Amino acid sequence: MTPVPEGWTPLLEELRPYVSPEWSRHASEHAGQGWIRLILLVDAHNQLSGPNVPEKVAMTMADLAREGSSEQMGWNALQERARDDRMELVARLVDAAESLLPTELVPLFIRSIEPSAVG
Repeated sequence: MTPVPEGWTPLLEELRPYVSPEWSRHASEHAGQGWIRLILLVDAHNQLSGPNVPEKVAMTMADLAREGSSEQMGWNALQERARDDRMELVARLVDAAESLLPTELVPLFIRSIEPSAVG
């Protein structure tokens, strides 16, 4: 077991609203194990790669609102904001991976999130 990287706990706090309590528990209890961090980071990336509940609700409500109404525009704005926030978190997760994983596991993370990057 290795020491827990400095940036692990702050990233966990950012991810907590988007992941299950079980994910958070494993992330806290097994943070000293590089392979566990790899699996958790890949899993979090996968979960964040599609629309989350607030985005889905906003998209549905926009679809139900009268076409061109201010209500529809408001729901669309909420959906875009939620998507932008999620994508910013994905970018922070990807940027942090190199410092959170042992050097030998970084290529596995990259391959797992971008299979087309494998040459």
